[in-house]
Amino acid sequence: MQTLSRVEVMERMTAADFFRDAPEDRKAELIDGVMIMPSPPLVIHERMQGFLSTLLRLYVEEKEVGEVFGSRTAVELELFYAPEPDILFVAKDRLHIIGEKGIRGAPDFVIEILSASTAQNDRGAKFHAYERAGVREYWLIDPYGPAGTEFYQLQEGRFRPLAPDAEGSLSSVTVPGFWIDLAWLWSGQEYPPVRQALNAIFGHP
Repeated sequence: MQTLSRVEVMERMTAADFFRDAPEDRKAELIDGVMIMPSPPLVIHERMQGFLSTLLRLYVEEKEVGEVFGSRTAVELELFYAPEPDILFVAKDRLHIIGEKGIRGAPDFVIEILSASTAQNDRGAKFHAYERAGVREYWLIDPYGPAGTEFYQLQEGRFRPLAPDAEGSLSSVTVPGFWIDLAWLWSGQEYPPVRQALNAIFGHP
Protein backbone atom coordinates (compact mmCIF):
# COMPACT_ATOMS: atom_id res chain seq x y z
CA MET A 1 0.00 0.00 0.00
CA GLN A 2 1.33 3.41 -0.95
CA THR A 3 2.14 5.71 1.97
CA LEU A 4 1.47 9.41 1.44
CA SER A 5 3.87 11.98 2.79
CA ARG A 6 2.58 14.75 5.05
CA VAL A 7 3.06 17.26 2.21
CA GLU A 8 1.01 15.14 -0.20
CA VAL A 9 -1.82 14.86 2.33
CA MET A 10 -1.84 18.61 2.92
CA GLU A 11 -2.06 19.34 -0.82
CA ARG A 12 -5.13 17.17 -1.31
CA MET A 13 -8.61 17.98 -0.06
CA THR A 14 -9.87 15.51 2.52
CA ALA A 15 -13.44 14.36 2.98
CA ALA A 16 -13.68 16.56 6.07
CA ASP A 17 -12.57 19.56 3.99
CA PHE A 18 -15.08 18.66 1.32
CA PHE A 19 -18.02 18.44 3.71
CA ARG A 20 -17.03 21.84 5.07
CA ASP A 21 -16.24 23.69 1.81
CA ALA A 22 -18.25 22.06 -1.01
CA PRO A 23 -20.93 24.34 -2.50
CA GLU A 24 -24.50 23.68 -1.45
CA ASP A 25 -26.04 25.05 -4.65
CA ARG A 26 -24.60 22.55 -7.14
CA LYS A 27 -23.36 18.98 -7.43
CA ALA A 28 -19.75 18.38 -6.41
CA GLU A 29 -17.69 15.27 -5.68
CA LEU A 30 -14.36 14.60 -4.03
CA ILE A 31 -12.38 12.18 -6.19
CA ASP A 32 -8.87 11.26 -5.07
CA GLY A 33 -8.51 14.51 -3.14
CA VAL A 34 -9.78 16.75 -5.93
CA MET A 35 -13.16 18.48 -5.83
CA ILE A 36 -14.94 17.98 -9.15
CA MET A 37 -18.04 19.89 -10.23
CA PRO A 38 -19.50 18.19 -13.33
CA SER A 39 -21.46 19.97 -16.03
CA PRO A 40 -25.25 20.12 -15.58
CA PRO A 41 -26.78 16.79 -16.66
CA LEU A 42 -28.66 16.36 -19.92
CA VAL A 43 -32.42 15.79 -19.93
CA ILE A 44 -31.95 12.13 -20.93
CA HIS A 45 -29.88 11.62 -17.76
CA GLU A 46 -32.41 13.38 -15.54
CA ARG A 47 -35.35 11.42 -16.92
CA MET A 48 -33.65 8.12 -16.17
CA GLN A 49 -32.53 9.29 -12.74
CA GLY A 50 -36.05 10.46 -11.94
CA PHE A 51 -37.67 7.20 -13.03
CA LEU A 52 -35.26 4.89 -11.21
CA SER A 53 -34.95 6.92 -8.02
CA THR A 54 -38.75 7.29 -7.70
CA LEU A 55 -39.32 3.60 -8.41
CA LEU A 56 -36.71 2.47 -5.90
CA ARG A 57 -37.77 4.99 -3.25
CA LEU A 58 -41.45 4.03 -3.41
CA TYR A 59 -40.57 0.34 -3.25
CA VAL A 60 -38.24 0.80 -0.29
CA GLU A 61 -40.81 2.92 1.56
CA GLU A 62 -43.54 0.34 0.96
CA LYS A 63 -41.33 -2.49 2.20
CA GLU A 64 -39.74 -0.43 4.98
CA VAL A 65 -36.30 -1.87 4.24
CA GLY A 66 -34.15 1.26 4.35
CA GLU A 67 -33.77 4.70 2.81
CA VAL A 68 -33.02 6.03 -0.68
CA PHE A 69 -31.14 9.21 -1.56
CA GLY A 70 -30.07 10.68 -4.86
CA SER A 71 -27.77 13.00 -6.73
CA ARG A 72 -26.94 15.59 -4.05
CA THR A 73 -26.10 13.38 -1.06
CA ALA A 74 -22.37 13.11 -0.39
CA VAL A 75 -20.87 9.82 0.76
CA GLU A 76 -17.66 9.75 2.79
CA LEU A 77 -15.95 6.58 1.61
CA GLU A 78 -12.29 7.26 2.39
CA LEU A 79 -9.97 10.10 3.40
CA PHE A 80 -9.88 11.51 -0.15
CA TYR A 81 -13.17 10.22 -1.58
CA ALA A 82 -16.65 11.68 -1.09
CA PRO A 83 -18.76 11.09 -4.23
CA GLU A 84 -22.39 12.08 -4.71
CA PRO A 85 -24.00 9.03 -6.38
CA ASP A 86 -26.98 9.53 -8.66
CA ILE A 87 -28.97 7.07 -6.51
CA LEU A 88 -28.02 5.27 -3.31
CA PHE A 89 -29.71 2.91 -0.87
CA VAL A 90 -28.90 2.32 2.79
CA ALA A 91 -30.41 -0.78 4.39
CA LYS A 92 -32.60 -0.47 7.50
CA ASP A 93 -30.03 -2.04 9.83
CA ARG A 94 -27.39 0.50 8.71
CA LEU A 95 -29.34 3.75 8.91
CA HIS A 96 -26.93 4.93 11.61
CA ILE A 97 -24.41 5.86 8.87
CA ILE A 98 -26.73 8.66 7.70
CA GLY A 99 -25.55 11.97 9.14
CA GLU A 100 -26.74 15.55 8.93
CA LYS A 101 -24.44 16.37 6.01
CA GLY A 102 -24.40 13.03 4.22
CA ILE A 103 -23.51 9.36 4.46
CA ARG A 104 -20.53 8.31 6.58
CA GLY A 105 -19.56 4.95 5.14
CA ALA A 106 -20.46 2.71 2.23
CA PRO A 107 -24.10 2.60 1.06
CA ASP A 108 -25.41 -0.88 0.37
CA PHE A 109 -26.39 -0.09 -3.23
CA VAL A 110 -25.24 2.62 -5.66
CA ILE A 111 -26.56 3.49 -9.13
CA GLU A 112 -24.59 5.83 -11.39
CA ILE A 113 -26.18 7.03 -14.64
CA LEU A 114 -23.40 7.55 -17.13
CA SER A 115 -22.73 10.81 -18.93
CA ALA A 116 -19.86 12.08 -21.04
CA SER A 117 -18.44 14.15 -18.17
CA THR A 118 -18.68 11.47 -15.47
CA ALA A 119 -18.30 8.06 -17.15
CA GLN A 120 -14.52 7.89 -16.78
CA ASN A 121 -14.69 8.36 -13.01
CA ASP A 122 -17.79 6.17 -12.65
CA ARG A 123 -15.95 3.29 -14.34
CA GLY A 124 -12.54 4.09 -12.86
CA ALA A 125 -11.72 5.92 -9.62
CA LYS A 126 -15.22 5.76 -8.17
CA PHE A 127 -15.66 2.11 -9.17
CA HIS A 128 -12.56 1.15 -7.19
CA ALA A 129 -13.44 3.42 -4.25
CA TYR A 130 -16.92 1.89 -4.01
CA GLU A 131 -15.35 -1.57 -4.20
CA ARG A 132 -12.75 -0.85 -1.49
CA ALA A 133 -15.35 0.73 0.80
CA GLY A 134 -17.64 -2.30 0.58
CA VAL A 135 -20.59 -1.11 -1.50
CA ARG A 136 -22.48 -4.37 -1.98
CA GLU A 137 -24.10 -3.62 -5.34
CA TYR A 138 -23.17 -1.18 -8.13
CA TRP A 139 -25.11 -0.44 -11.30
CA LEU A 140 -23.67 1.71 -14.09
CA ILE A 141 -26.44 2.54 -16.56
CA ASP A 142 -25.98 4.19 -19.93
CA PRO A 143 -29.16 6.15 -20.72
CA TYR A 144 -28.48 5.74 -24.45
CA GLY A 145 -28.64 1.95 -24.49
CA PRO A 146 -27.54 -1.35 -22.96
CA ALA A 147 -24.13 -1.55 -24.68
CA GLY A 148 -22.39 0.58 -22.04
CA THR A 149 -24.43 -0.66 -19.08
CA GLU A 150 -22.86 -2.86 -16.40
CA PHE A 151 -24.12 -4.39 -13.14
CA TYR A 152 -21.95 -5.62 -10.27
CA GLN A 153 -22.23 -7.26 -6.88
CA LEU A 154 -19.51 -7.42 -4.24
CA GLN A 155 -18.13 -10.91 -3.68
CA GLU A 156 -15.08 -11.54 -1.50
CA GLY A 157 -14.13 -7.88 -1.66
CA ARG A 158 -14.32 -7.56 -5.45
CA PHE A 159 -17.02 -6.42 -7.84
CA ARG A 160 -18.27 -9.33 -9.93
CA PRO A 161 -20.71 -9.03 -12.87
CA LEU A 162 -24.40 -9.33 -12.05
CA ALA A 163 -26.43 -10.64 -14.98
CA PRO A 164 -30.12 -10.26 -15.86
CA ASP A 165 -32.25 -13.38 -16.21
CA ALA A 166 -33.34 -14.94 -19.51
CA GLU A 167 -36.40 -12.64 -19.67
CA GLY A 168 -34.28 -9.51 -19.36
CA SER A 169 -35.12 -8.72 -15.74
CA LEU A 170 -32.46 -7.79 -13.21
CA SER A 171 -32.98 -8.50 -9.52
CA SER A 172 -31.20 -6.49 -6.85
CA VAL A 173 -29.02 -8.44 -4.43
CA THR A 174 -29.33 -5.80 -1.70
CA VAL A 175 -32.97 -4.67 -1.86
CA PRO A 176 -35.08 -7.79 -1.21
CA GLY A 177 -37.65 -8.43 -3.94
CA PHE A 178 -36.73 -5.38 -6.03
CA TRP A 179 -36.16 -5.91 -9.76
CA ILE A 180 -36.40 -4.01 -13.02
CA ASP A 181 -37.28 -5.04 -16.55
CA LEU A 182 -34.41 -3.69 -18.64
CA ALA A 183 -36.88 -3.02 -21.46
CA TRP A 184 -38.27 -0.21 -19.26
CA LEU A 185 -35.02 1.69 -19.63
CA TRP A 186 -34.57 1.85 -23.40
CA SER A 187 -38.00 1.77 -25.01
CA GLY A 188 -37.47 5.02 -26.88
CA GLN A 189 -36.96 6.76 -23.50
CA GLU A 190 -40.71 6.44 -22.92
CA TYR A 191 -40.56 5.11 -19.40
CA PRO A 192 -43.64 3.35 -18.07
CA PRO A 193 -45.56 5.18 -15.34
CA VAL A 194 -43.78 4.53 -12.07
CA ARG A 195 -46.94 3.13 -10.46
CA GLN A 196 -47.34 0.69 -13.36
CA ALA A 197 -43.75 -0.53 -12.96
CA LEU A 198 -44.19 -0.76 -9.20
CA ASN A 199 -47.32 -2.87 -9.61
CA ALA A 200 -45.36 -5.22 -11.88
CA ILE A 201 -42.67 -5.59 -9.22
CA PHE A 202 -45.25 -6.32 -6.53
CA GLY A 203 -47.07 -8.71 -8.84
CA HIS A 204 -50.25 -6.66 -8.97
CA PRO A 205 -52.37 -6.64 -12.15
